[in-house]
Amino acid sequence: MNGITKLPQLTLTEAVKQAWSKITQVTDRSRRSEFWWTYLVLIIINCVCSLIPFLGNLVAFMVYLAMIPLTFRRLHDTGRSGWWCGAGIILNAILAVEFFASIYSMLQSNGFSTDVTDYGTAIMMLKMLFNPTLIIIYIVMFVYSIITLVFLCQDSQAHDNKYGPSPKYIAEDTGENIPDYVPEWK
Repeated sequence: MNGITKLPQLTLTEAVKQAWSKITQVTDRSRRSEFWWTYLVLIIINCVCSLIPFLGNLVAFMVYLAMIPLTFRRLHDTGRSGWWCGAGIILNAILAVEFFASIYSMLQSNGFSTDVTDYGTAIMMLKMLFNPTLIIIYIVMFVYSIITLVFLCQDSQAHDNKYGPSPKYIAEDTGENIPDYVPEWK
């Protein structure tokens, strides 16, 4: 690219430091290396902590909350609104409501019996699993997940966008677009 210098990829420690310094910030932009290295660290922490019964659930929730601003910034870096992440949150909420409504409907039609040895209850459970509304929501969530994954894997926009200057590329002629955190490269 003419007039643009590409900064080297962040190392694991540099990426996590940079992400941690902006843990609650949903504005600005985050590089691919910052996103994926931090995502890896958070998943490893989540897996280790999941071995401890109550702590695992708490850590999983905290990891989920920590990933929201990072995902917003990563989407901003590709020139997309962070609300692509918000759409996933909304889809999950719709899925949860529909799933619990299906369970309630199944229990109500079965006289609120939880006896799963009953043949009628087993049929009702199968009907719940193959609820057309749930299947459509699952398909939409699958397609949404693929689209979001593609967005998260794309390269940074080389120039400034409406979310801020590029953290990866520096304009050679002006020296602008230098990120607040510049790691020491060897």
